[in-house]
Amino acid sequence: MSQKHILLYVPNIIGYVRLCFVLFAFLLSGKPIWFLLFYILSAILDGFDGYAARRLNQVSAFGALLDVIVDNIGRGMLWCQIFSWGYFVSVIEWLTLVSTHCKGPNWKSLEGTNPWIVQKVMANGFKTPWGIYAITGLHVLPIWIYACQTEILSQIFPIPIVIQMFVILILILGRLLCLRVELYFIIDHFWRLCCESDK
Repeated sequence: MSQKHILLYVPNIIGYVRLCFVLFAFLLSGKPIWFLLFYILSAILDGFDGYAARRLNQVSAFGALLDVIVDNIGRGMLWCQIFSWGYFVSVIEWLTLVSTHCKGPNWKSLEGTNPWIVQKVMANGFKTPWGIYAITGLHVLPIWIYACQTEILSQIFPIPIVIQMFVILILILGRLLCLRVELYFIIDHFWRLCCESDK
């Protein structure tokens, strides 16, 4: 199958549209409501590209990588906009991408040597309570913090500060759970590299 054909798969076209939405969001970063609108549209389309890939039998390594790259670009830019040290979170996510994809297309398959918590989070393709909690922390925490910082929540929905802070705490715990899995893959990857270089 030609590379040109894969580039025109429907899920990959959705990925290009997602990337455009992310770029529009950051071009409009001075207007928080427009920023969130485009950013959330990109996030919503994230669910459709995977569905389209399975439904149309257009699964490809390029599409899987494009999906994660668009996610990382969007979240990385968002973290950097929220905090001056936000690049650190972005670096962790990019290192995780490198570490997992160096394992090949079956990196999600669980090995018996994975720590218990990593197995719980990744079981059934992250479709367990542990996995959903970790992925929610990963995706929703930066959006929620941005909405709190820009006071969009107070403008659209009068949510008391106490509830906003409580939601942040819950999302931080989910993000920390995700971080535990990320660090496992990063450390495992660099450990393997060190072992290979010693041979």
